[in-house]
Amino acid sequence: SPSKPNVILLTIDTLRPDHLGCYGYKAIQTPHIDKLASESARFTTVVSQVPQTLPSHCSILTSTYPMFHRVRDNVGYRLDDSKTTLAEVLKRRGFQTGAFVGSYVLDSRFGLAQGFDTYDDHFNPEKNPDGFLKLEQLERRGEEVVNHAMQWIEKINSQSPFFAWVHLYDPHDPYDPPPPFKARYRSRPYDGEIAYADEQVGRLITFLNKRGFYDKTLIVLTSDHGESFGEHREFKHGYFLYDTTLLVPLLIKPPRQTFGKLTIDEQVRLVDVAPTILQILELPRVADFQGTGLLGLLAGKQKQLQLEAYSETYYPAQFGASSLRSLRRLSTKFIESPRPELYDLNQDPAELKNIYTENQALANQLKNRLGEMSNMLADQGSEKNSQLALSSEELEKLGALGYVGGPARADKVESKSSSLSDPKDRLEIFQLLSDAGRNAATGRCPQAEKQFLEAIEKAPGISTAYFLLGRCYFNEQRFDLAYNAFQELLKLNPQSAEAQFYLSACEFYLNRPDSAETGFRKVLSINPSYIYAHKYLGLIYQSKGQLEQALQELLKVTELSPADEEAQFRAGFLLARQARFTEAISHFQKVIEINSSNASAHHNLGLAYLRTGQNDFAQKEIAQACRLDPKFCSKD
Repeated sequence: SPSKPNVILLTIDTLRPDHLGCYGYKAIQTPHIDKLASESARFTTVVSQVPQTLPSHCSILTSTYPMFHRVRDNVGYRLDDSKTTLAEVLKRRGFQTGAFVGSYVLDSRFGLAQGFDTYDDHFNPEKNPDGFLKLEQLERRGEEVVNHAMQWIEKINSQSPFFAWVHLYDPHDPYDPPPPFKARYRSRPYDGEIAYADEQVGRLITFLNKRGFYDKTLIVLTSDHGESFGEHREFKHGYFLYDTTLLVPLLIKPPRQTFGKLTIDEQVRLVDVAPTILQILELPRVADFQGTGLLGLLAGKQKQLQLEAYSETYYPAQFGASSLRSLRRLSTKFIESPRPELYDLNQDPAELKNIYTENQALANQLKNRLGEMSNMLADQGSEKNSQLALSSEELEKLGALGYVGGPARADKVESKSSSLSDPKDRLEIFQLLSDAGRNAATGRCPQAEKQFLEAIEKAPGISTAYFLLGRCYFNEQRFDLAYNAFQELLKLNPQSAEAQFYLSACEFYLNRPDSAETGFRKVLSINPSYIYAHKYLGLIYQSKGQLEQALQELLKVTELSPADEEAQFRAGFLLARQARFTEAISHFQKVIEINSSNASAHHNLGLAYLRTGQNDFAQKEIAQACRLDPKFCSKD
C-alpha cells in the first residue's frame, strides 16, 4: 500500500566497521555514513554468517543460514529458486523492486535476482588483445551503481513503495580508489575506497532528500564481511573465521523517526536484517526466515536477545584443508577445526590467546551446540542441488576477481573435514594459489604455472591446483600438458564433470574425436545439463557428417544457453541444410540479436528468406551482409 515506507538496503562489500568514522576510526573521513549513523540505530557487534560475498548476501536476502540456502562458496553455487528472498516477499506486498550490484560475483546467474523487477548486473567484459578479460569490467564503480539506482527510482511509479538493494563493491581488493581519494589515502588505499563509497552513499541520500523520499524511507546499511590485513597471517578474507573478517557495520535509519538515534551493543547477525525490515514495515514473518527480528531492541522493549552467531567457510577445502565452523556468543568464540580454538572475547578481543586446552568442557559444549545448529537449521526439504557447473569463461571471470576453485560437494567437505589439514597449516598454499589464480585469469599464465607447480610440489593432491594449472595450459592451447593436468585431477576426483570435460576437450583439440566423444558422454552422465559437453558433441557429430545428431546437440545448447552465438548459428545452418528454413530463420535472427555485426548470419538469413519467398527481407539481409563483409557482395 502507498502508506508503506520505501526500503533501501545498502551493502558495502568488504567493509570493516572499525574503518568508519561513526565506529570510532579517526584516520578516515566518512561524513555521509557518519551523518546517517547519527539518525540511525547503530549496532556495534554484527556477525556475518560467511566471509564471502555470494553466500553472505544469500544469508542477508533470505534470512537463512548456509546449510539451508546451500550456497557455500563464491565459486560453483547458485541460490535455488525454491528459496524465498526479501525481494519476493516485498514484491508480493506491492513493492516495486530493483537491485543494482557492483560485481560479477553477484550476477543474476547465481540466483539472487529472484523477486526483483529490475536486476542491474551488466557484466560482459571485453577481452584484451591477448585474449584475457579486462578486470575493470567485472566490477563497477559505486558511482555507476548509484546512478543506475537513482535513474530507476526516478522512473518508477511514485504511488507505490519501492525496495532497492544497492551493492557497492569498491572496498573489495584490489584497492584502487579514484581521485581525489587515491592521493588523499595514498598509503591506505583500502580506506580510500571506503571514503569513495561514502561519497556515493552521500549522493544517494542527497537525491532522496531532493525527491522528498528520505524521511519516508527505511535505510539499512551493512556489509557482507570484513577484511584482514595480516591479522592471524590472513590477508583479504574468506579463509579464516576471525572477527576481522566476520564483524560488519549495521545502521538502521527508520522511516518517519519511529525510533531515535541508538547504539546497540547486543550481538546480532546478518540473518536478522530481513526479519527486522519486515517488522518495521509491520509485515508478517516469513516461515522460512531463520533470523530474529530486532524491533524489540530498536523500540527499547527488549534489552537482551542473547543471540548465538553461527559462521562457516568452505573456502579452505579448495586448498586441501578442512572447512571451518564457528559459534560466537557475546563473550566467547569457538572455532571448530582439526586444532580447535576457543577465545575469551572480553579479555582477548583480537583472538590471540587460544584457551581451548584449559577449557575443554566449555569447548565441547560449544562444539555440540554447533552440531545441533547445523542439523536444526539445515533445509529438511528434498535435496536440491545448489551447485552449478561453470563454463571456462565464468570460472575465468571469477578467477580474475580473485575467487579460485570449483564446487566441492557440501556433504563431501563435511565428511572429510576431520581427516584434512588444519587451514592454519595450509595458509601458504592458500596465498600461493590465490595469487596464481588471479595471475592465470588476467593473462599472466607463465607466472601462474610456476606458482601452481610449486603448490603441487609442496602439497600434492589439491584438486584446485591441478584444475587451474590445466586451465592455464588449455587457454594457452598447450593441450598435451593440459591433458596431463586434468588426468591427475580425474584421479583425485573421478566424478568431477569439470575434469572429465576438460580432458575430453583436450582430446578434441589433439584430434582424437572418438575418445573425446566417449568422454563428453561421460560428462553428460554426471551432469546432463553441461552445456559445453553438448556443444562439443555437436561439433564432433558435424565433422563426422552425422548431421541429425549434431543438430540435436546444438539445439540442446540453444535451449540451455540462448545467448550462445556459435550454437545458434550452427543450429540455423544445419536446419537450412535440411530445408527447414522457417526454423532456421529464427536461429539466424537470434544470432543477429546477439551480435548484429555477424555478416554470415545476415547472409544466411537472407538466403533462408529467399527460400521462403520473403524476397524484400532477403534483399535487405543480403545487402547488410555485403556492407559488413565484402566477401558476401555479389560478383555480378
